[in-house]
Amino acid sequence: MQHEVNTPKSSTRRLATVSLIFMAVGFVASLPFKENAWIFWLQSGFEAGLVGGIADWFAITALFRHPLGLKIPHTNLLPKNRERVIESIVQMLEKDLLNKESIVEKLRHMTLADRFIKLLRSLVLVPAFRSTVTELLIGILRKLPRASIIKAADERIVETIRAYPAKKLADRLIDLNDERRLDELAIDQLLGYGQKLLQDPVIRDQIGRLAYQAMIDQEKNTFLRVTAKTVQKVYSEERLSLVIQSVLLSVIQDMKHVHHPNRLAIIDHIRRNLAQLAQDDVRLGKIDAWKMQEIERIDLEPILDRAYTSGIAELETYFISDAFWEQRALPLMNQALDEWEHHPTFKDESNRWMKDQLVRFVDQNHARIGGLVRENLNRFDTETLIHMIEDKVGNDLQWIRVNGAICGFFIGLILGGVKLFFA
Repeated sequence: MQHEVNTPKSSTRRLATVSLIFMAVGFVASLPFKENAWIFWLQSGFEAGLVGGIADWFAITALFRHPLGLKIPHTNLLPKNRERVIESIVQMLEKDLLNKESIVEKLRHMTLADRFIKLLRSLVLVPAFRSTVTELLIGILRKLPRASIIKAADERIVETIRAYPAKKLADRLIDLNDERRLDELAIDQLLGYGQKLLQDPVIRDQIGRLAYQAMIDQEKNTFLRVTAKTVQKVYSEERLSLVIQSVLLSVIQDMKHVHHPNRLAIIDHIRRNLAQLAQDDVRLGKIDAWKMQEIERIDLEPILDRAYTSGIAELETYFISDAFWEQRALPLMNQALDEWEHHPTFKDESNRWMKDQLVRFVDQNHARIGGLVRENLNRFDTETLIHMIEDKVGNDLQWIRVNGAICGFFIGLILGGVKLFFA
């Protein structure tokens, strides 16, 4: 393949070839000078290096293919023994490297719960985990059955209103009024609203016109007619509006004081009527009948639909915000992990359960390891397997050729020196 030209494996292959060529050139170049003792000594080294390099090249090539394409016996070993090699790999994985008993024994001595808790503690701090959980939560929200939820809520509300008796409602209203002073809050709200209206110039002038017109219309009542004419001589319509506004605002301001007699009288009247209502079966019955009648007319689905849309939008915004993680999600997760870690029995039980599940999984699927390896290896043709092996160990195989040439060279030098010594 073209991209292998500059890889370390190709460089080593070139080095092995260069070493073999160097030995061959050295041997041929030394032949004419074999009468010289030193040249003879070097020739022995080149000769042995050439033989060693060729022998190692032949041995390495014979593993994968026929050297020079010649079908020499005991060559092309891997293709001839493909099935046996695959079965040997499978057996080695199943019985030695991934022995089922050793895996199970290793699992039984592991504290899986502690490791899992530690993993979760580090995982919740990873931004990618936050974004994934946020997307998951938003996805769940968007996939909720909107129509079914609204219909169920509508039916539940209607059912609750129908089943809630007016007597219980009156009693609850009395309790709430005692707890939260609803009557006083209602009076304050009404007084504030009235004060705001009276301070509006348009409303003030309209009240003055109505009062002025009412005095003019009193023709039959002599006393009121005389009073009206007297007032008309003293006050103009605009001035009468200011006087009435001032009087009414003064009354409202007085009514805001919690101990004002008129305020106390109104509050007392409200409370006595509430107490009487709770004991008045006739009026309670009318309220129940009115409730049953009106609940059939009220269509809650549009209201619930708007509430649902608004609620989902608010939840999505909240899930995306940092406040959700910093104030809710992370404290809740850490609390759950703390309780898991320090629970007297749950951690041991979960640890035992995880081990049992893993042991069961290994027991059920261990036999599939060999089958999976065998299936994956059989998917490749012989040439592809050879290429994969050469790709993984080719660098070391080429160094065998280099080392063979070098070692042969030095051994040849030694043997040549021995020959010279005894010559």
